[in-house]
Amino acid sequence: MIEPDPSPDLAQKTLKGVFWSYSTFLGGKVLTFLSTVILARLLLPEQFGLVGYCLVTIQYLDILNSAGINNSLIARRENIEEAANAAFVANILLGFISFGLTWVIAPAAAAFFKTEELIPVLRLMGLNLPLSGLGMVPDTLLQRHLRFRTRMLPLISQNLIKGVVSIILAWMGMGVWSLVWGQLAGTAIATVLAWILAGWSPTWRFNSRATGEIATYGFHIMLLEIAGAFRNNVDYLLVGRILGAAALGYYTMSYRIPELLIRSVNIVVGRVSLPVMSIAQKDREQLRSFYFGYLRSLSMIIFPVAVGLALTAPFFIPLFFSGKWNPAILPTMLISLALGIAAMGHVPGVLYKATGRPELLSRLNLIKVPAAVAVLWYSTRWGISGVAAGQVAIGIFSLSLDTLAANYIMRYSAKDLINALAPTFLSALVMSLVLLAVLRILPLSGLLGFTVMVLTGVLVYLLMMWWLDRDTVRTGIDLFRRTFLKPRQLMTVEMGSDD
Repeated sequence: MIEPDPSPDLAQKTLKGVFWSYSTFLGGKVLTFLSTVILARLLLPEQFGLVGYCLVTIQYLDILNSAGINNSLIARRENIEEAANAAFVANILLGFISFGLTWVIAPAAAAFFKTEELIPVLRLMGLNLPLSGLGMVPDTLLQRHLRFRTRMLPLISQNLIKGVVSIILAWMGMGVWSLVWGQLAGTAIATVLAWILAGWSPTWRFNSRATGEIATYGFHIMLLEIAGAFRNNVDYLLVGRILGAAALGYYTMSYRIPELLIRSVNIVVGRVSLPVMSIAQKDREQLRSFYFGYLRSLSMIIFPVAVGLALTAPFFIPLFFSGKWNPAILPTMLISLALGIAAMGHVPGVLYKATGRPELLSRLNLIKVPAAVAVLWYSTRWGISGVAAGQVAIGIFSLSLDTLAANYIMRYSAKDLINALAPTFLSALVMSLVLLAVLRILPLSGLLGFTVMVLTGVLVYLLMMWWLDRDTVRTGIDLFRRTFLKPRQLMTVEMGSDD
């Protein structure tokens, strides 16, 4: 079945949004990766693990800090000014409440993770909550108006400052505190720049109906994010609690590259597709077209990257992080596959939010979260590699549920889903077989081995995609050309966008 083409104007805005948002996220993650390469040589796994304890704890408080208000503001179609004012006041109050809670729960968190060193570190890192809350509305408005190119500056600056401050302080011998002060410095600069670039200021006009609506919507999102955060971090909780700080340090490092190249795509797709799908929600055919377009585009990136990372992990872990991080190799291979599987369940989640059905995600999490806890708890008996393998099993289970739920809304056939994903899946499969053959034939190692594997994988995947689905490749190239390379005299002013 041939999908109807989406609105060219909205399609080009979407592609620009994805391009600039992914460029921003990837740029920030590259800076984080480069700083991690240096910090991995200056700090110990236990110190990364201690900060990992703090980040897991802070993430739950950060959900209260935002309370789903940013998603609600993006999805609104009316009374935007009044809603933004209400969101700003709420974010200030929630930021200071969340910071206060870090002081209250720090001893309990230290007892849970069995380390008293956590208390002062967690309390200082809690300053991130009011700092980020102050910049939440300006940042959300930049996303709402698809101003993703403008948003690059605060986000890139945040990662740059965080990395530079952390490296300098680590070099001076400040240990774990270098990571904490780096986090705070990055958040502060991002908040200041968001206010400057958004060009927004509160008018203190309020509307009781708008306030009630964003609170109700935000409440559903908050419940969803609490469950999602628990699901996404239960592995860190279990590894830290059962296996210790050093194991958590290795496990955290095993996520670095997969997060950079796989999870970042999920986050970018969510940021761009939520406002776009919200715009298209009343046109069911256009919404359906966007949905399968996102699935197809996402799989074109995710499938080869996930397989490629799994097969090159034995090369890049010792190459970039040094040999002391070799215990992270097998977990990195498994986590790459797990994130690749889980990524395909991300677009259905955005669909539920865009169509005003966030409660579906909450209901699905009632099934997903207990299953994840059971699997990951049982898998800790095989160490961090067992936990990573458990993530693969959970990804398969969650994707199956998400696919069924999305079909409940979109009413598509199995043929539509196969048509969207089969070319990319088969291309990635052939790529993996070729790379495994290369590993058996050639004695590869070090930078040379890594380079040969990457170049071979890219070449095989591109050739397979061209052979199996050249129309999609041509359409993507044409859309990119019309969006970014169109003649100057044909450029039109993009509504509400600087991109």
